[in-house]
Amino acid sequence: MEALDLSRRLSDFSQVAGEVLRDVQEVTEQQIRHWIVNPFLTALGWDPHDKRQVFLDYHSPKRKETVDYALLDADGKPKLFLDVRERTASVTELGAIGDRAKDSEVPLILLTNGRAFSLWFVPPTEPAAPLFVLSLEELAGNAENLVGLTAEYRLSESGIGQLRRSAIRLAVLQMLEENSEKTFDALVSWVQSEVAPGALDETTEQAIRDATMLWLTEEHLTLPPFTSPDGKRASDLRATTPKDWEPFPRGPAGTFQYKYDTAKILDLRQGAKEVREQMRSQGLRTPTATSFGGFYHALRSRAGLSGK
Repeated sequence: MEALDLSRRLSDFSQVAGEVLRDVQEVTEQQIRHWIVNPFLTALGWDPHDKRQVFLDYHSPKRKETVDYALLDADGKPKLFLDVRERTASVTELGAIGDRAKDSEVPLILLTNGRAFSLWFVPPTEPAAPLFVLSLEELAGNAENLVGLTAEYRLSESGIGQLRRSAIRLAVLQMLEENSEKTFDALVSWVQSEVAPGALDETTEQAIRDATMLWLTEEHLTLPPFTSPDGKRASDLRATTPKDWEPFPRGPAGTFQYKYDTAKILDLRQGAKEVREQMRSQGLRTPTATSFGGFYHALRSRAGLSGK
C-alpha cells in the first residue's frame, strides 16, 4: 500500500471515528474496539475477523493475562500487541503490556484510548521506547511514516525497520526544529574554533555568523538530499494548506484557485504526482512532505472526487 492510498484511508477513518467520539461521550473499551480499533486495522489493510492475521484476546503461553489484539506475521507469529484502554487512560505509559510483549518476544506494542495512538518498539534486552504518539486527527498526515504498519508488510523485519527509521527521522527533525538556534550557535562556535580561535571582536564574530548562515542556506541545501530534480529547494517554495484554495469559479469542477495569487490554479482531477508538480512549478509546497497526502485528499474530497 502506498503512502497516498494509506493517507486517504486514514483520513476517511479519522473522520468517521471522530464523529463517533463526538456522538458517544461515554464510549466504553468494548465500543472503542468495535468502532475505532477494528476500522483502524481495516484502514491499514488488516482483516480483524481473520485469525490468521488478527488474534483477539490473545493468550501468551508464559502469562495468564490475555492481550486485546495480536497482529500476526506471515508465519502466524505475533509481532504486535494492541492494548485498548478506556477513553481517559494514558497511552504514554506501557504498564504490564510491556512485560507481556518482552516475554513473548513481540517487538511492537500499540496503545490506544480511541483518541490517541502510541506505537512502541520492544527490543530483546533494552527497555521499550515509543516510536510515535499521534492523535486521531494526526494519523492521515503521518501516513508516510505508518506504511510499515500495514498488512502488506505483515510486520516483517523490513516493515519494522521502516517504522523505526521513520520514527527516528521525525524525532531528529523535531529536535532540530526546536533547537535550531542552539544548533546554529554550536556550528558557529565550531567554525570560530577552527578558523579564528581566541578572543573575537564583534565585527569578526558577526562575519563568522554571516558566513555560516550563507553556507547553510545556499551551499548545503544544494546537495542532492536537499534539492529536487527541477533544482528548486524546499526553502524557495511557499508553504500552503487546503484552506488557501477555493474552487475555481470559471474552471471545470475539481480545479482550485490560490487565494493569494489568482494566477495559480490546481487541477485536482489529476493524479497526486501531477498535482505535486503543479504546486512546485508555481512555487508552492505543503508544510511537510508527509502532509501532502492529506492536502491532496482534502481538496479532492471538497471537489467530490475522493471516491474516483
